[in-house]
Amino acid sequence: MAAFTAASKIEQVVTQAYVAMGTTMATYGAQNIGAGNVPRIRQGFKACTILGIGYSLVAATFIMTVGKYMTYLFVSEDVDIIMSSVDIYLKCIGLFFIPLAIVNIYRNGIQGLGYGLLPMMAGVAELIGRGVVALIAAKERSYLGVCLASPAAWVLAGGLLIAMYYYIMNVHMKKIFGGDYNQKV
Repeated sequence: MAAFTAASKIEQVVTQAYVAMGTTMATYGAQNIGAGNVPRIRQGFKACTILGIGYSLVAATFIMTVGKYMTYLFVSEDVDIIMSSVDIYLKCIGLFFIPLAIVNIYRNGIQGLGYGLLPMMAGVAELIGRGVVALIAAKERSYLGVCLASPAAWVLAGGLLIAMYYYIMNVHMKKIFGGDYNQKV
């Protein structure tokens, strides 16, 4: 428990950039849907996705190599005992930072476009994915399985959100703005 708690705190510190990206995309999407500027929405999602992937690679490299040493910031006793378990958790999540970036960028961005139900459905899928993996891990008494519960949820939700984004951009925008929706209205 101490290792999982410390590792979760380290994760929260490193992943705050994803929260900022998501908040940015919500505002950006809302402003540009209001302006009817679909090409700019596409451009913003693309740019933020590239930024998110770049940050993910840097953050994953950091957290998977030296992240375990941040344990000293959150634990004062038995640090050497729990550090190996913290390292396992950080390596598991670090491998899946790109899907986490996708989840934050696309969930909030889609909400900013005015679609609240679709991101909520992805959140439900995320909850189900995390719950299923956690139950299997508990049954097997697998710490590694527990560490992979969130990444499994990120992959599931991220895949759904990307599919939702493409559906919105290729079907709904045509309905909203007409046949020439790729031009600024």
